[in-house]
Amino acid sequence: MAKAMISLYPKAWRQRYGEEVADVIDARPARVRTVVDLVVGAADAWLHHRRVPGAGPLRVPLATILACAGAGLLLLWNPGMRDAADLASLHGVWAEAAGRGMLAEQLHGLARLLYATAAAAAVLSVVPLVFTCLTAMRRSGDRVTRITAGRIFVTAVLLAVPVAMIGLGFVGMAFLDIGYPVGPLGEAMVGGFLVPIIMATVLALPMMAMGVPSLGSYVRGTGRILMGAAVTNAAAWLCVVVLLAMGLEQASWSFVGIMAVSAFVSMYMAALVVRNAWGRGRTVLDRLKPA
Repeated sequence: MAKAMISLYPKAWRQRYGEEVADVIDARPARVRTVVDLVVGAADAWLHHRRVPGAGPLRVPLATILACAGAGLLLLWNPGMRDAADLASLHGVWAEAAGRGMLAEQLHGLARLLYATAAAAAVLSVVPLVFTCLTAMRRSGDRVTRITAGRIFVTAVLLAVPVAMIGLGFVGMAFLDIGYPVGPLGEAMVGGFLVPIIMATVLALPMMAMGVPSLGSYVRGTGRILMGAAVTNAAAWLCVVVLLAMGLEQASWSFVGIMAVSAFVSMYMAALVVRNAWGRGRTVLDRLKPA
């Protein structure tokens, strides 16, 4: 078990010290203290990763970042909207904003429309890629292209289920008043918590396609449409911020803090999706250029 603890260390550390430490472990009887020391040492090695000779920058996988950001948005939505004090702020802010005239109603409708547009754009961004893969599965003369296209198409079919569920959840809460009663302000902002998750989900398809140069233009096109979705998401958040400012007197500090963090995470997540889709598309297209 003690030797297995070496796998907890960074790769650069294992390459530099792994064999030496394994020999030391073999020369001594296994003890609980040895295992504890190795676990503590692994934590220290990760914290001081750059001190190891030959170690490169520590990179967190994109999927991990997006998964954590998406989970964070869902957590911010649920406790933030369902806590008694924050729920009171949610309704109080809207009542204060609505009392200032028709602008609140207009911003409410505009925010929902922008979020719906961003969600639709995210889904439609991968449609050309999916249909191209469907054609490539049957007609491409390259075996690698056919296999990759098949995997992308199957993945698209599988991802359609969670994307549809998220989309229906958004429509239900924002337009049909289904689910927890969050009021008009909640209807206006719920898209900001769900749209980036849809964008991150569909990103899996262009990421899979980057290994096929002939699909590079479709990957780049997906990135271009996702960029529009990210900008639309940010514009919708601006509407929500204005609504919050109009009723700020009725908002608790915790509610304001939750909204600020939520807006940042939402826009950061969308920007990260765009950056990777656009960048990967450019990389694939660069491979097609003559040297």
